[in-house]
Amino acid sequence: MAFRSKQIRLGVFGLAVLLSLPVLPAPFMGLYLWASPFILFNSVLAGRSLVILQLIALPFLVISIFRKRWICRYVCPTGVVCDFSSNLRKGRGSKWHLQLNRSLALAAIILALFGVPLLMVADPFNLFFMAFEGTRTGLSPAALIKLSGLLFLVVFSLIFPDAWCASVCPLGGLQLQLSDAKDLFSGKKSLKRIPAAPGKGRRFFLSVLAGTAGGILLSRFWPTREREVIRPPFSLAEDQLDAVCIRCGSCSSACPTGIIHPSLDFSHPAGLLTPEVRFVDSYCLEDCNDCGEVCPSGAIRKFKPAEKPSFVMGMADIRIRECYLQIGKECSLCRQYCAYGAVEIRSAPASSSRYPVILEERCVGCGACQVVCPPRVIGIKARPPEVSV
Repeated sequence: MAFRSKQIRLGVFGLAVLLSLPVLPAPFMGLYLWASPFILFNSVLAGRSLVILQLIALPFLVISIFRKRWICRYVCPTGVVCDFSSNLRKGRGSKWHLQLNRSLALAAIILALFGVPLLMVADPFNLFFMAFEGTRTGLSPAALIKLSGLLFLVVFSLIFPDAWCASVCPLGGLQLQLSDAKDLFSGKKSLKRIPAAPGKGRRFFLSVLAGTAGGILLSRFWPTREREVIRPPFSLAEDQLDAVCIRCGSCSSACPTGIIHPSLDFSHPAGLLTPEVRFVDSYCLEDCNDCGEVCPSGAIRKFKPAEKPSFVMGMADIRIRECYLQIGKECSLCRQYCAYGAVEIRSAPASSSRYPVILEERCVGCGACQVVCPPRVIGIKARPPEVSV
């Protein structure tokens, strides 16, 4: 049985590696992220909505209720890495005495109820997927930061063998909480027997208290900022996105034009590594919805390409005096490439000169005009989230 379990784990590990590398189409990259019940609970409770792909986690959730820590034994790719690292130092490493996983899972769920699912980034499926960011988008500071999460677990497991999986991992803690609840309702455990383990009742109370207090404080004082950056279409509002995004990088990897990048604005640490749009060599295609399709947390909501005119990413801004038309050169590329009919070429009254005008009611800030403008006099300014439908 142990041999069979090892074979299954290695097979699933290989599949997770394949789904983390840029070798399959966008819908398949990171598909295993949708299998995590921890991400499911956090995203659904924080976003108050459910998307179809999140149903992938339901079978794993049900199995975990009846087979304690089944995901840890068979499915988790990070567990394979931690086990390998732990085996290198087993019996020689330091002992880890704190049992945090149940508490972290409970605190995470309570935080999510307040709309602040901060601990979702610590999901082991997500930590594994983030480690491969460099293979999908190229080596960058953001990719190195994301890789550091898995590297930390490797070092942690060398120092404290088996500690992450057995005592810290919030996904493991969620499975234990679900198993405990099943035993309680099935009669295998009674309310009188639950506090039998020393400190268990106290830990439960402190977890609830910490999660509730943290949820209240963070929901009230979570650092927000004006919409200074351009976000992918159908993203949540700034403060919500900072909390709900798990920094997995799926949107950056799936974007066919490569305009989505992780934020490296260290002046706003709450938004670090969240997706932002930069129009350098390309723009947001009017018939593309890949970022919404692959986002497992709901930070970017699912949408249809036909709905894109209803979401405003930004607003085009033209420095008219530097436009080719103002210096006698013929040009209308901004109008030609605008898929939303948001650019008009008008003639100045009592003059032969012409100039482009942005129709604000039609512009969504896709960036096409900025990219095709020969003198580079068009920029996209971010708009406040309240103008988005």
